[in-house]
Amino acid sequence: MKLARTEAFKRDFGKLPHQVRKAAAKQIAQLLIDHTHPSLRLEGIAGHQGLLSARVDERYRMSLSFAEHDTILLRRVLDHDDLYRTP
Repeated sequence: MKLARTEAFKRDFGKLPHQVRKAAAKQIAQLLIDHTHPSLRLEGIAGHQGLLSARVDERYRMSLSFAEHDTILLRRVLDHDDLYRTP
């Protein structure tokens, strides 16, 4: 699996508190190893076909999609409620 990041994801990631960035990096590594791992709590985002969200911690989630050529596209990483408003 390969990883790609949108500009929005890069911007969001840079604004996160240090501990959340650390947790996000850990979950991204887990995505690459096994995207079905239960700690990710991967779920579809209603109303957005092909978009999924994965858990970062109790407050934050990241949105993603599976793209061509075994690529995971990381789209946003935000507070839970904000992510579901603007995935």
